[in-house]
Amino acid sequence: MEPTKDGKRISAFTILKTLKRRKFFLLVPMVLITGAVAVYTQRLPERFRAKALVASETAAPEPYLSGRPADPVAIVDVQEHLRTIRETLLSPPVLETVIREFNLYDAVGNRGLDRAMEAMTPRIQIQVDSPEAFYVGFEGGQPQQVMQVANRLAALFVERTSDIHGQRAAQVDSFLDAEVDRLRNQLREQEDGLKNYRQSMAQELPDRLAANLKLLENLQQQAQSKSDLIADAQARRQSVVNEILALENQGALEAPPREKTANETALEDLRLKLRQLKTRYTAENPEIQRAEQEIRDLEALGTPLGTRREPSPLHMRYVALQAELTAIDQRVKSYQQERAGLTSQMTVYEKRIDSSPGLETTLTQRMRDASLTRTQYETMLAKQQAEKLDQRVEKSSRHAAFKVIEPAQLPTAPYSPQRAQIILMGLMASMGLGLAAILLVEQMDSSFETIEEVQGFTSIPVLSAIPTIANSLPKIRPAKNGYHGPVRVEFPKPKDDRLSQEERAQFQAHRLTVLSDPQSIASQQYGILTLKVQRWREQTGGRVLVVTSAAGGEGKSLTALNLSMALASSVEGRVLLVDCDLRRPQVHDRLGLKDAAGFSDLLAVTDRDVRPFVSKVGNLYVMPGGTRLSDPVGMLSMRRTREILARLREEYEFIVLDSPPIVPIADSHFLAGLADGVMLVIRARQTRRELLQRAVESLGATNILGVVLNDVEYGDTRYAYAYRYYQRHYVSRR
Repeated sequence: MEPTKDGKRISAFTILKTLKRRKFFLLVPMVLITGAVAVYTQRLPERFRAKALVASETAAPEPYLSGRPADPVAIVDVQEHLRTIRETLLSPPVLETVIREFNLYDAVGNRGLDRAMEAMTPRIQIQVDSPEAFYVGFEGGQPQQVMQVANRLAALFVERTSDIHGQRAAQVDSFLDAEVDRLRNQLREQEDGLKNYRQSMAQELPDRLAANLKLLENLQQQAQSKSDLIADAQARRQSVVNEILALENQGALEAPPREKTANETALEDLRLKLRQLKTRYTAENPEIQRAEQEIRDLEALGTPLGTRREPSPLHMRYVALQAELTAIDQRVKSYQQERAGLTSQMTVYEKRIDSSPGLETTLTQRMRDASLTRTQYETMLAKQQAEKLDQRVEKSSRHAAFKVIEPAQLPTAPYSPQRAQIILMGLMASMGLGLAAILLVEQMDSSFETIEEVQGFTSIPVLSAIPTIANSLPKIRPAKNGYHGPVRVEFPKPKDDRLSQEERAQFQAHRLTVLSDPQSIASQQYGILTLKVQRWREQTGGRVLVVTSAAGGEGKSLTALNLSMALASSVEGRVLLVDCDLRRPQVHDRLGLKDAAGFSDLLAVTDRDVRPFVSKVGNLYVMPGGTRLSDPVGMLSMRRTREILARLREEYEFIVLDSPPIVPIADSHFLAGLADGVMLVIRARQTRRELLQRAVESLGATNILGVVLNDVEYGDTRYAYAYRYYQRHYVSRR
């Protein structure tokens, strides 16, 4: 079996177990809905039905025309002409006659009569009995009236068909003439439409498909040729652009220099000479002053500009490339326009090619319609001619009569309601609704039920699975012929056992099965849990164990109590159970201890001996919760809590801390950090998967010892036989 998304496996065993557990979801809808349906059926009015058998006396030839209303007088095959029979029987004259004769409805005026006929029509049934006979039925609440109305309807039908024969014979000619004219006009319209369609779609018809494909191929080749020319031109254009950029970098755009005049040359020489003199003499030197004067004289005369030189080859090449680039752009634009025109033509031809199959289908359909209309026209024309030739013979020979061969009888029992069938349908519907509710509840239920489901969901080991503990002492029938059933058994008390039967019953009421019923399956499971805790203690040296759960009501205090009692009987040394649930302590109530000072009171004082706060129940030392605190988180986070636990470690061999739930409050987070190990308790059919995951993630502890699955129903598991065997062959022989 494949597991479902929540880890549960689907099998016949699981289905039966689910039905047993959710039986109320199935039984409640079945009882309520089936009861309501039964009450409803009892209130339904009884309906009676009577039928009269009508048959044709003589056979008749085929009707004139397939598709026109058949003549009821000439009917032989009732099944083929059932529509005509219904129209005749349900015609207003027939219904009005029956309504007035039997006063079926309060029909006042035309409007009231129309409503009465609409109400009466569903009560009339026509049922084919054979090719020549059919039943006319009527239903109602009064047996006598139902019989009379059915007979009257059959008689009126016989009379009506005799009257219609004469009227129908006179209408045959006009009907055939109208049909011939209609088919002639329809054929003419279809042929004209076919001709116009061929003319309008001449270029797109299937016979032009090959030519259109050839033209499309030529256009594609031309378009590809234009694309190649565009690609070549664009490649040449890119080459020209690159060469232009290279020429611009070489200075092709710079203007050519002018030629220097004699005055410009002399002025440049004097300025050079002046710079050289200034490097050797001072400003007062006559040579320098003379040079400066000559420079001023030449500047005063003015320097005419020389003529420009001829353009360089680079500049000429640059101009030629610009002209070539313009020509290339014009060619590319022309090629693109030509290619766009070719693409447009290609689109037209592609549409023609794509539409050819559809046009062929349309053309074929039109031709088929025209051919069918022509066939109908020719057939109708032949019938018209035949009708005109032997009209007198047909009127005299075509006659058939109906008669009532079996009148309606008085119904002896109602046909409706079928109460048994309705109740059975209600039962089936309620079962379906109940099963749907069970399926919905199961899909929404993410709780654990077996050890396998817990192991499939988390990697935390499952230490033990504690069965459901009854709040009363077990009842076991002594062996008789190999059978063991439930009767009360008095348990022999051990020599060191001081518990009376009343004390056992009291402890069992609080589900302390380790004390009240040591041989029960639950006590044995607590013994297995004790062995695993001792093995953990030997391997890790841990001495403080926190017992907690994700939320309240999952059995953590019950597990802590039974585990502590089992440890007290097996561990060498003293075992202490501390009720650390300072918000809602329960240990003292379950053990029957009076309100005494406890853990909260010990936290509130300093330098006090712990012994006054400890009580003893059998071999177990118990520290109750004490007075409820308003701020337990602040008290547990104090340094004094750690000091008290250190002192308790010195005085006791093993300590079990009954801690509050993890998710709603923060107390367990502090206690988990102070303890050596953490044990999580989850309750079967209650603890949700997401809640357990949230608790583990919120706690964040690395010292989680394992999980205890509480309140398991062993009777619904696959290994229930092992526990039943233990009860029969071990517990019953004590």
